[in-house]
Amino acid sequence: MKQNDSTQEKALKIKRLVSYLLPAIIFALALWTLDKQMHHLRLSYVLESIVGIPLSHIGIAISLTFLSYAVLTGYDYLAARHINQALPYKQVATTSFISKSISHTAGFNFLTGSYLRYRLYSGYGLSLSQVWEIIVFSVSTFWVGFCFIAGLLFTFYPIKLSNYTPAIPIPLNVVGILLLLLVAAYFYLSFRRRDLEVKGYKIRIPEPKIALLQLALSSGDYLIPGSIIYLLLPSNPQLTLLHVLVFFMLAQLIGLVSTVPGGLVVFETVMLFMLEPYFGTVDILKPLVFFRLIYYFVPFLLGFLAFIFHEFEEKKEFLKKAGKLTYSSLSEITPQVFSIVIFFGGISLLFSGALPSNPRYLHEITYMVPLPLIEASRLFGSIIGVLLLLLANGLWKRIDGAYVLSLIVLLLGGGFALLKDFDYHEAAVLFTMSVLLFPSRKHFYRKSSLLHQSFSRENIIAITLVLVSFVWLGFFSYRNVEYSNELWWQFGVNSQASSFLRAVVGVFFLLLVLGVMKMLSPFSKDIHLPGAEELELAKTIVKESKEPLGNLAFTGDKYLLFDDKKKAFLMYGVSGKSWIAMGDPIGQSDRIKELIWDFYEMSKLHQGRAVFYEISEKHIPIYLDLGLTLIKIGEEAKVPLEFFTLEGSAGKDFRYAVKNVEKKGYWFEIIPSEKVIDLIPELKQVSDAWLEMKTGKEKGFSVGFFDEKYLSNFPLAIVRNEEEIVAFTNIWTGAGLEEFSIDLMRYKSSAPAMDYLFVKLILWGKENGYKRFSLGMAPLSGLEKRQFAPLWHKVGSLIFANGDYIYNYKGLRAYKEKFNPIWSPKYIALPTGFKKSLALKDIAALISGMKDLF
Repeated sequence: MKQNDSTQEKALKIKRLVSYLLPAIIFALALWTLDKQMHHLRLSYVLESIVGIPLSHIGIAISLTFLSYAVLTGYDYLAARHINQALPYKQVATTSFISKSISHTAGFNFLTGSYLRYRLYSGYGLSLSQVWEIIVFSVSTFWVGFCFIAGLLFTFYPIKLSNYTPAIPIPLNVVGILLLLLVAAYFYLSFRRRDLEVKGYKIRIPEPKIALLQLALSSGDYLIPGSIIYLLLPSNPQLTLLHVLVFFMLAQLIGLVSTVPGGLVVFETVMLFMLEPYFGTVDILKPLVFFRLIYYFVPFLLGFLAFIFHEFEEKKEFLKKAGKLTYSSLSEITPQVFSIVIFFGGISLLFSGALPSNPRYLHEITYMVPLPLIEASRLFGSIIGVLLLLLANGLWKRIDGAYVLSLIVLLLGGGFALLKDFDYHEAAVLFTMSVLLFPSRKHFYRKSSLLHQSFSRENIIAITLVLVSFVWLGFFSYRNVEYSNELWWQFGVNSQASSFLRAVVGVFFLLLVLGVMKMLSPFSKDIHLPGAEELELAKTIVKESKEPLGNLAFTGDKYLLFDDKKKAFLMYGVSGKSWIAMGDPIGQSDRIKELIWDFYEMSKLHQGRAVFYEISEKHIPIYLDLGLTLIKIGEEAKVPLEFFTLEGSAGKDFRYAVKNVEKKGYWFEIIPSEKVIDLIPELKQVSDAWLEMKTGKEKGFSVGFFDEKYLSNFPLAIVRNEEEIVAFTNIWTGAGLEEFSIDLMRYKSSAPAMDYLFVKLILWGKENGYKRFSLGMAPLSGLEKRQFAPLWHKVGSLIFANGDYIYNYKGLRAYKEKFNPIWSPKYIALPTGFKKSLALKDIAALISGMKDLF
């Protein structure tokens, strides 16, 4: 079994490594191919020729781009009709444009587009399943059109791939026929009204009328952008629109498969390769660059601005009511804004080091700066660019060290920009970044090691693509310099190619050193179930904590994560890919924030997602800083003991319950923890009878279970008569006599009403000086059911009111209300988008005991 687990783990690591490297390798190969095709060109000549495109051609391209995105809105409009949701076209068009324009350029089309669709459609009242149906419908529309147009072109107007790549023996018309057969199968399922099932997921095939509209829209989606490129190309009688469309389909397919954001460079390389027999390189580059700019970049900017405006409009009323419609309302995203800005600052420095300097500036700088300082500035300017790429990740995660280092590095980068070639534009930008970052110290509060931070797959791919582009740009810029071994040791104001080579070595040497340091530094916290020493440490922290929940750690079925100073800990379990923390961290308040971040980082290092279950409102700002969303799951009842009494009319029912039970010969008793072990056999009988009566099994994670070691940690409250114990519960206590609670409550069918046990416990706590008694949580209570309440609240309140056949939610709330408690909300903090539903599934599996801990 262990060998199988080890094999699976290795397979996952290899798969993860391939997912990181494949886009970078494809991107690098595309750049290498592009470099070979452009070896005879100078960069300045390319830029000058691009500027010369006629305005009439640009106008036509813009008009067709607008038409293309208008066609794309039809995907979502049809999808909404397919699921019987009559959304206004304005809402559908806005959502479609934002999701398409951003995902086309940002890359990872499916994930990016899916998240944006969910974010926007959920605001219009659509459920997760409805949004998922829209996404599946849109994706199928995309591929129906692709298979149809590509199938026709490849079948009836094929090109000979052997003329380009002799290694591919398959004729293109065979591929075309296969694609057309897929379209035919789709329409067969549509006319026969049959659904498609893929890996357990059922895909509802639309009716023939909608399927035909899908085909028409998606066909236009391919014909229009291909036509834009054709119109921008110079005239050539040997090249027809059909030729360009075939090339366009192949290039787009390879760009999609590469997973490089927006197919950048990959798409251009394939198109340049296919069109080379018909035009010169510059004549091909001009339309491709303008196509990238007009069809991808400009819509991306417009979509991004539209998304920001939409988010602002959604929260405008709330911000006005809260009185936060000022700069301070944006302060929470300050770290993310600076992270993005710093990342682009790093790109600027790297690309600046790869491009030749302005000769006029070089001539002036030699009179003021000695040559060794100029050479050092060129080398360290590129190194600082890489540091900024890496520090951006730390800024995003609010690490104080990243803040301090970013300030230093920005100032150094500005200085080096002036020293290497008197580039005052670049220096001014870097100095401005440092000035804007300086007053934002309060937003970077995490005391954490930069070496221990995780980098997401997207982050690693983005950094890799920037570095590959940096190397390619330098070699392309200095291609006219003949290589020799002596080039590495040439120094001089005009020896910029030599400086670039040394900068490449310096950059990758820095990355190598940092990589080795990260590998040799302690990995994330060791993952194992707690031993005796760790449980003893947890017991020390729990004794000093006012929150009794920490006692749940002694079940031994949860992992424990301690802070570096061993003053606080967090309990968690693993289910699926979800790392689920149980409750708020326990311990010193000044250690809580970093402990929550440590847990989040640890889950990322293991390719998991962090979830915080049954948390209070005390640390909500921290969970929001992590980018998590909050779901209210109920309210906890806490009885103020100062006001609890059996006297007068308020205590009449409780007084009756106590007298009635004690008349029957039962009494209440507290058993000290050291004497619990003697009662285990008798307690087990009670527990077994309770489990049989409930026709269930022991659960775990969020509640205790019957275990000798666990129960011997606490005093017990029991109800018994002369013959036997009929009910018991263990007592959790908090420090400073602030609060106590109970966990494992078991009773026999012959036991009296539980009112007696609770009343006697409350009286015992009051006599011993405790301030509050926690009755535990009432699930789904306290959720809003107003018109504009979140969808979760509406569903939860509906279940609470009418779900008695599932669980007695309303009855439990009413029972606890008898004790006049103060109610406090409880939440789950979990990822947004589709990961939310996966996390909820994993929580349910972990709590029910259906999932073994990792």
